[in-house]
Amino acid sequence: MGADAEVHLFDHERYRAEVVPVLVEVLRGGAVAGWVEEIFRRAAHFEEWGYDVLWPRMVASLRQRPVDLAAHAGWLGDDLRYLGDEAEPLLPRRLVGCVDGESCFFALHNGHREAFNSLHEGLMTTRCLGSSQFVGRTVSPDFYLPVLERLGVESTDPVRGLLKALGVRGAVVGYQWEISSGTLGWLTVAETRELAERLDKLDLPRFEPSFAAMAEQDRRRDWPATSLAFVRSVATIAASRDRGVLWGNDVDSTFWSNEGLGFHYEV
Repeated sequence: MGADAEVHLFDHERYRAEVVPVLVEVLRGGAVAGWVEEIFRRAAHFEEWGYDVLWPRMVASLRQRPVDLAAHAGWLGDDLRYLGDEAEPLLPRRLVGCVDGESCFFALHNGHREAFNSLHEGLMTTRCLGSSQFVGRTVSPDFYLPVLERLGVESTDPVRGLLKALGVRGAVVGYQWEISSGTLGWLTVAETRELAERLDKLDLPRFEPSFAAMAEQDRRRDWPATSLAFVRSVATIAASRDRGVLWGNDVDSTFWSNEGLGFHYEV
């Protein structure tokens, strides 16, 4: 078992405008947008475990017991990022459970939460992700901590916080139940630009910031530093296109295209 870790170009503005409002409305027990209902209908059928069953069942449960998002304001951000303390250890990953216990939708053992995170990943990957770069096998951004130590990066340097955000913002809505997969975290456009600029100041392998150049690099030579240089390149490309970046382990739009999201739908 394991997962391919990739850093993706991420349309954070589209995510905020199209995906987050739909998911927030679902959590509040409100109406499901017509295009999302169409996704439910097109989802692959697998008896009671298919998303054509699990997603409507989750919606029905939330209509009976909606989530009080205001009560979670100090724990869940307005783009569904995790705001709490860092989840330890970074790998193997563990979803963070709500402090309110088993009565909350975000309790660790709530099966509907798994369906919700799957819907989040499906909508996000098919609507908001662009090209990606492989950065390691079953790794998270803490993979780079020894590199930062070797380069003398101070513990208070913002680059550490930006990399940390790429690993923990998905701890409530993002991580999947498998111990190494899911959306680990993401950055806004401004944060992505700052990450690119700060990584560019470090003594990392140098090459043109392009996907073609990354494909030509020798991964057998100081792979952790080369991988971090890949993060720098993806962040540089993303910033030039007014995009953010997202770290995903086995996050792939192909799977979700086969689950009913592979058609043109208007929001």
